[in-house]
Amino acid sequence: MTDADAIRAAIAAIADEAHPAAHIRATLDAHARRHRQRRLVLRTAGALAAASVAGAGGLAAYRRTRPEDLVFPPIAGGPGGGWLTAGLGWRPTWLPAGYGRTSLGAVVDGSQVVVVSHEWGRGQRPGELSEPFVALTAGWSDAYAASPQVVRTDRVELGGASAEMRTYADDGGVLLTWQPATGPRLSVSAGSRDAERDRSVAVRIAKSLRPDTGTFAIGPKFGWQPASIASRPWMYSLGVVNLSWVQNLSVRFGEGELTMTIGPRLEPLFDLGTGRSVDVGGGAAWLDERGGDLFAKDLSGRDVQLSGDSEDLPRVLRELDLGPVPDMGWYGTR
Repeated sequence: MTDADAIRAAIAAIADEAHPAAHIRATLDAHARRHRQRRLVLRTAGALAAASVAGAGGLAAYRRTRPEDLVFPPIAGGPGGGWLTAGLGWRPTWLPAGYGRTSLGAVVDGSQVVVVSHEWGRGQRPGELSEPFVALTAGWSDAYAASPQVVRTDRVELGGASAEMRTYADDGGVLLTWQPATGPRLSVSAGSRDAERDRSVAVRIAKSLRPDTGTFAIGPKFGWQPASIASRPWMYSLGVVNLSWVQNLSVRFGEGELTMTIGPRLEPLFDLGTGRSVDVGGGAAWLDERGGDLFAKDLSGRDVQLSGDSEDLPRVLRELDLGPVPDMGWYGTR
């Protein structure tokens, strides 16, 4: 395992415990790695190159590719909007210097948003082994809970509430979780490979939280779904990869998972020359039946990578409502 993989695996533990956005990033990047390994006979949790949720199609999620660490370049987006609106609920009034918002995420159950997650980070600086990040999650979904290894547990008082702080390793990040007197459960995570710093940052952010009436829209919407996932909650995230917006959808069912990545410029996870051309109601699409991957190009100006049960993928995509191109004006903001 490379050092980068070790970093991602450590932060993935945080992602699996409470952060939809983080978990999506971890899930999709791990998914990309599996396919590369199989194809070469390949990167990764996360596409976390050091943080939490989602990279798409071989992406190191939300990692900026320019050397200017603290620059959040404008990301071309669209009108935004969608079929479902998620309320941010809370926002930190303090963040470490140079941090900007890098992702928004949610867990959707039926027509309700049951979890909201957002993340802030900055570029990796000389001498740092990863990109530091902080994330805030409001809500809980048993469908995406796990039990990662904890190396230390502390109690912290937050405005009359007793919070649990879990440290996953000296360099693996921390997770601070508590139940306010009103509203959903809250969690703050921090990852910089410096556990003492992460504990301090997480507490300071938690104490700085204030109500936020802001919202963001979820555009993509499943139409037809296989019976195995039809009633399952699903995760959504919106972030930036290689200076382009990327949306990620993921549904977990038992030991399986269906994942989808949508963006203006994606790289397929398999050689399209070996795939079979399929009809998805527009654009050009190829199915790699050996690995359960489908790649569609130029569907309403977007590319889509879909992975899961190969028999169901074409219909899932045909009946998917892509929604409008997301607004990206929030990227890099405090």
